Amino acid sequence: IIMAALEEELHQVIERQRGVLFARPAIVHRAMYAGRGVIANNSEFSADRVDSRGYLPVEWWIMSKTEAKNAISKKNEGITAVVINKREVPITELMAVAEEAIFGSHASSWPLTKILDIGGTERTPRYSMMGGEALPEVPPIPCHVHCGEVVNGRCGCGQGKTEAYFFPPLDVPPYNLQLGPVKTRLGLQSHITREEVLKALEQFGRYDDLYSLLSVYEIHPWETWHIEEKVIHAPGPWVTFEIQLPQDDYNMLAWQLGQPLNEPELRNIKDVHQLKGLSHEEALLQGAINWEMNLAGDFKERWWHLCEVLCEGPWGRQVRLFYHSFYGEGFVVKALQSFTRPVDSRPYAGIAWSGVGTVNGQDLDCTAELMKEFLVTPNHSLEICNTAKSGDLIILTVFPLVAKGSV
Repeated sequence: IIMAALEEELHQVIERQRGVLFARPAIVHRAMYAGRGVIANNSEFSADRVDSRGYLPVEWWIMSKTEAKNAISKKNEGITAVVINKREVPITELMAVAEEAIFGSHASSWPLTKILDIGGTERTPRYSMMGGEALPEVPPIPCHVHCGEVVNGRCGCGQGKTEAYFFPPLDVPPYNLQLGPVKTRLGLQSHITREEVLKALEQFGRYDDLYSLLSVYEIHPWETWHIEEKVIHAPGPWVTFEIQLPQDDYNMLAWQLGQPLNEPELRNIKDVHQLKGLSHEEALLQGAINWEMNLAGDFKERWWHLCEVLCEGPWGRQVRLFYHSFYGEGFVVKALQSFTRPVDSRPYAGIAWSGVGTVNGQDLDCTAELMKEFLVTPNHSLEICNTAKSGDLIILTVFPLVAKGSV
């Protein structure tokens, strides 16, 4: 009876709100990196900013049905709570009673989408002789790879996590950030040898040499990268809109930049975050890293894109955010203008990145906790209105995973 009542209530809300559901952002804490204070007070690992686990709130998981897999886990961390008549119901509970109403036939292809708030205090890398000169920088997320789970001492069990990044503009309200040049590290430089990578893996927590082996690219807004499983990456300190397969596997290949570990704690942290049950670094090198893909001479040509404009007019513009196995759209709607995206059989999630307005007649505000994240349920159009007298309304959206061979 209770489940039937919840299903009926959900359908009523969907009808009343013209296909749109709102949610409270699911904030996920991490032990690995600090932020720029965009989604929470997270710029340093201080007692007043970390949770009971010592983790910082640096990720906003968007319309997520995936639970975070931190070393110290927390029940339902990462699961989005949908607002149903002023009550907040985990999206997994709604799926249990009305999955088709929320996702149609796309629940199994629903991605995990996040805002990554990457930043913190400048650090000076600690390189050994092979690492080169060290200059202070705002640290990236530590070098890591997604190769699937480590099971019974074997690496790469199951599919690893493929992901993609879109870099939204940060010089817009309410952020108004002027960061200057920001770099990200993706894949290995083409001349790097296995021996160099192996030695860097062995130096986990002592030196930052692995960072110096990766290819460096400058980040610009309205650009996007696609990162396949088993590609080493250290995402740079730009607040990032990330889409990925709905899982949370990782092997941390290097520790936090410029923050070497003490020997007494190093062994345990290395076992928990890098080796994860593997007996030695050689097994990690063999099982977790796709060597050819990391060193590909056409790495940028294959995986980097400048976001293309799909549609534009006096109202603003619609752009494509992701490519390959992911898809998303961004909307920049000018003051007192509107745009309608036609009916789509797919569900899609969205966030108000900047500005205020309405979606299907419902208030939208990038600064309001319960009015900035939404889901457009299947077979509905989306009418976006910028109600402000000045400034753009910027909305970022993500769609179900793209089948191979699809556009």
